[in-house]
Amino acid sequence: MALPTAFESPKTIGHGHRTRLLLLSSEFTPGPGGIGTHAFQLARHLSRLGWAVRVASPQPYTSAGESESFNRRQPFSVTAFPDRDSGRLWWARRARAVAVAVREDSPAIVLATGRRAVWTAAAVHALTRTPWVAVGHGTEFVSGSPLVRAMTRRAIEGAAAVIAVSEYTAALIRQSANPKRLIVIPNAADGERFRTGLEPAGLRERLDLGHRRVLLTVGQVGERKAQDVVIRAMPQILSVYPDTCYVMAGLPRKQAEFEALAAELNVAHRVRFAGLLADAELANAYNLADLFVLVSRQATDGDVEGYGIVVQEAALCGVPAVVSRGCGLTEAIREGETGLSVPPDDPQATAATILTLLAADERRLAMGRRARELALTATWSERANEYDRVLRELIAPEPGLAR
Repeated sequence: MALPTAFESPKTIGHGHRTRLLLLSSEFTPGPGGIGTHAFQLARHLSRLGWAVRVASPQPYTSAGESESFNRRQPFSVTAFPDRDSGRLWWARRARAVAVAVREDSPAIVLATGRRAVWTAAAVHALTRTPWVAVGHGTEFVSGSPLVRAMTRRAIEGAAAVIAVSEYTAALIRQSANPKRLIVIPNAADGERFRTGLEPAGLRERLDLGHRRVLLTVGQVGERKAQDVVIRAMPQILSVYPDTCYVMAGLPRKQAEFEALAAELNVAHRVRFAGLLADAELANAYNLADLFVLVSRQATDGDVEGYGIVVQEAALCGVPAVVSRGCGLTEAIREGETGLSVPPDDPQATAATILTLLAADERRLAMGRRARELALTATWSERANEYDRVLRELIAPEPGLAR
């Protein structure tokens, strides 16, 4: 379904002298996902900075009632897209929802995050000439068929600017396309929600952790997050520290497969699948961890880790991290200061590095304190200020009107 052709010309001022922004995303909270978290924090903080934000996005992995309740509590409006599995014409209903949002708001600028959102923003620009900005997370430039990657390249080359969430992602973009303007604004985490001093006793009891040491990974249980690498490292870890438990929090896509692997390696008694955690429980999970571990790999479809928001969330809770090299995760730590990096797909190196930190309590705790100190200087509040500056630079204000 094509977008309507009769749009009003974009208005810089609206909603009581608040600049109108349409934020298109491929996913959105309250469900899990880094792109959704990123989009939510931008909507929240840009609203605080004076933008009249409308989010248009699917909200996967959550019920309609939960999403509606969540949306009503926000200082911005949300147009929820139908899920891709909601029927054969889901794409047509999404196109109509975008058309309505553009017609009703006449946004001054569009911000698109996630591959399908980028394609949609390019279509909106073609019909309305509304300026738009793409957010590059990494995966969209290396995964998918040649046609899909070509569509993404063509779309972002028409954007007024592209914001990369890491230098790693920026390099992927440069290899794939020639954007008009490329800016790096690293990801961040929520300094209000994630903090030290929370009481995780209830979660510790529910997961039957006792007083054991805890390694934690947060993210979809699957190929890219590579929880299987940590499971394969567990026999070596348990040979030195048999009281260690490995906790995985996130959508349990490959839980059955990884449970079988843990059983095969005789470490199932020290492995916990926590599933999706509520907001408060997730913050508590970081607080019970001795060490955060995320040793992502490039997936078979090309999917990569562009940055790693969860590493920053752990840092805000005073937990240092072990991450994999060859992706954006290394930009979420300071090597040897707030965390350590290991080669991807290397259980032996992963185990050895984890054991190094488990054996040095003072060093590990000092790294956690330093991680929190640095994370507090670059939360979403600070990052949103950078987005605000870029977006306002791209808008030509109407004469005599305040921005």
